[in-house]
Amino acid sequence: MTHRPLVAITTSFAIGIFTNYLFGIPSFHVFPAILLTIIVYTFLFIFHFRGGVLTLLILIFLTGISYHHLRFSSNAGNNISNFINAEKNPVRLRGVVVSQPIDEFVPDPPLSSIEQHKKMSTFLLRAEAVESTMLTETSRHTSTKTRYLEDFVHETTSLEWKNITGIIKVNVYPTNREESTLASKRHYLSDELNYGDKVELIGNISIPSTSRNPGQFDYKNYLKRQKPRIEAVAGIVSANNIKILSEGNGNYFFTFIYDLKKQLNAVIERHVKERSIPLVNSILLGNREKVPENLMDGFMETGTIHFLAISGLHVGILVVSLHYLLRLSSLNTRFLAIIIILVVFLYAAITGMNTPIIRAAIMVAVYYGAFIINRRWDLPNSIAAAVFIILLINPSDLFNVGFQLSVLAVLGIIYTSNRLENYFWKSTLLVEKLQAKEERNEIWLQFKVYCRKAFCVSLGAWVAVMPLIAYYFHIITPLTVLLNILVFPLVWLILVGGFIVLIAGLIFPILATPFAWLISYSEMALENLILLFSTNPKTFFYISTPLWIWIVIYYLIVIFFILRERLKIKMAYMIIATLTISNIFVFSGLFGRSQDCLKLTCFDVRHGASFFIQFPGGKNMLFDTGTKNNYDVGEFVVAPFLRQKGIKKIDTIVISHEHDDHCNGIPSILERFKVGNVFVNKFFLQSGSKIELLKLIKEEKVKTGLIAGGLEIKGYEPAKITVLNPPDKDTLRYEGFPVENISVNDSASVLLIDYKGYRILLCADIGERGIETLLSGKDSLGAGVIQVPHHGGFCEKTEELLKRVRPKHAIISGSAKDISPSTIKSYQKHGVGLFKTHEDGAVTFTIDEDGIQVTNFFDNGERSCLTNEGL
Repeated sequence: MTHRPLVAITTSFAIGIFTNYLFGIPSFHVFPAILLTIIVYTFLFIFHFRGGVLTLLILIFLTGISYHHLRFSSNAGNNISNFINAEKNPVRLRGVVVSQPIDEFVPDPPLSSIEQHKKMSTFLLRAEAVESTMLTETSRHTSTKTRYLEDFVHETTSLEWKNITGIIKVNVYPTNREESTLASKRHYLSDELNYGDKVELIGNISIPSTSRNPGQFDYKNYLKRQKPRIEAVAGIVSANNIKILSEGNGNYFFTFIYDLKKQLNAVIERHVKERSIPLVNSILLGNREKVPENLMDGFMETGTIHFLAISGLHVGILVVSLHYLLRLSSLNTRFLAIIIILVVFLYAAITGMNTPIIRAAIMVAVYYGAFIINRRWDLPNSIAAAVFIILLINPSDLFNVGFQLSVLAVLGIIYTSNRLENYFWKSTLLVEKLQAKEERNEIWLQFKVYCRKAFCVSLGAWVAVMPLIAYYFHIITPLTVLLNILVFPLVWLILVGGFIVLIAGLIFPILATPFAWLISYSEMALENLILLFSTNPKTFFYISTPLWIWIVIYYLIVIFFILRERLKIKMAYMIIATLTISNIFVFSGLFGRSQDCLKLTCFDVRHGASFFIQFPGGKNMLFDTGTKNNYDVGEFVVAPFLRQKGIKKIDTIVISHEHDDHCNGIPSILERFKVGNVFVNKFFLQSGSKIELLKLIKEEKVKTGLIAGGLEIKGYEPAKITVLNPPDKDTLRYEGFPVENISVNDSASVLLIDYKGYRILLCADIGERGIETLLSGKDSLGAGVIQVPHHGGFCEKTEELLKRVRPKHAIISGSAKDISPSTIKSYQKHGVGLFKTHEDGAVTFTIDEDGIQVTNFFDNGERSCLTNEGL
């Protein structure tokens, strides 16, 4: 600790933060231990006893526990989060805008045949007051019709306000009338509303949504870990529902920064080609909001997404360019260091002060600060200093994926790149040292050196971050090691040329034109390169979530590789040990163990339905996927679940009927996964309402099959899948039945799944006529599990259905307002164990020789077990 004290201090502090994250120890439990440790340390220090260093590290560890709890878990009594819930409630707020509004594109609704490109704006609001009458109503009711600002214009003076605290993320959506006027405008709200404005607004407010399904992104925790911590989300329809009360209520420094950033954005929009603006803006200033989704996916799938995140790479290019430029002016080293430090922190502030760039800026400050005070620079201590300061600013950044990847990438580059170069090119390096200058081809030599070093740096960073990328994103991108060599020069041109454009655009705009041309065409080349490689599925592959034990073993192997020479371990032994552990990993069954059971997972998609069935032997089926809003449950609910499980192919998709809340998530599944078959019924096929979906199925070269009552879906043996509804449409018409009288809901496909004598009945949205069809059929309807028809809504045939099915468990896929109290009473009357996705999250039914076991996402435990044969 005497040589590198910051390393030990930072490690102890980080372990304390992690301990509090795991166990949630309250600060008041830790304070006595902190006081006792301070007394012990003081005693040891005064009397020069041993153990002072250990005691100090324990003190720092305890401080980390307490500090994380105070910053992450504690709230003031009047915090906005104490007065709201997960339901959207109307509220009138006053507060100060603490971030510059950002314009974004609203994702087009799933199955939309027209690209709408609707705009929205988002900003952070520091809440100061809430209308007390509306606050009371919000606490009483879960949902109320929104009231708008125009309704209260004449009431403002008579309102009663209650002081509150907390940061709210505000999303502002234009009305259709406003949208029609935005075609000629580049911005929606960011031109009218600014940082520091005090506003009064009316909208719907709620607690951010948490993860409700396996693998789903936890938006609530993500916002809570931000700096500042975001407690609530508000949605506002129309900028007319925002009233600016006063201006200039913000910090002067950030007012200057946001004004400067607006000017820099304007420079980019004025000089760069329009199609290149989103990507150039992302690389230069970190504004990724308008980068096309397919391009973002391309960067992710090629492993080059780090080029879009403002980080050490961008800071490094800025510092090197500025360093050599200032050197030409023969500037004093100390002045040079001061200028570089100031410019780097200014750039960090402009680009949002995200964790990776703060880490890089602090390391630059430590490095150049050593020149200012004539001290020796130490790399491990500078990394530790950066990490420690970041955790002081926001201890939750320890769990920030960007922070983890940034630190690991730096460590990987520092400790492995030179070792990799010496290992792969040992003889080449020796020849280059011995070769006379006149014998060298300098251009060819520099090119070889660049390729060699770029490869080793890229490989070192990839080796360091690969396990965490696999853990968080379930993807491995080995091509990134080589692709970085091609991408880096283009990004370098965009950054260096972009810096010149930004400076020249503010001072002497005519000089910006040639460099704007350079970065525009560099951006086009970069975009085409990324899209070219991302369209090749062999450049990346998805895997299931690796266990932590294998991640730990992986990093231990890397550490032994780094310390190999010091520990005198032969490379042959390292290779043998690595291969042995890899074989254990593969043959232990943990890599992909086939199951001898049937699992049905009902996802929580609110008003909608999505069921994924995993059969013995590895086959699977997706029954419906959709919801009653613009949220893409295929992309954000089902796909993450499949990635987490390592599932790359869906054998069969069954679409019960044409309503969006059962199929608007299917397109994202078709685009992201290989699909064997899609089954629909003739009512769906002949309705003509889902032409775009059928067209997409055909474009993806997926086989389409027709199902009808009485048929079986083969290929899932020993499980048996029988279609009970609807009857064949042409047969009904031939028999003279008026098929036009059958509603869309009653034409929904109903499946009966039988495995080991236990059965599951999936009813989709059938109503009274559909239930009559089931009851009039010859098939036995007995089932241990039933999907409550039509999201738990009212149906007169519920009692008759329950008497025939005699279920032990029932699942309702819907929101609270969908469910009829009479339906609940009927199921309770028959002693059925009722699960509701809006309360339980995703619910999983597992069938094996022991019966039916039920688990739900929130309890993460078994609630009931059925062992009766035949149900």
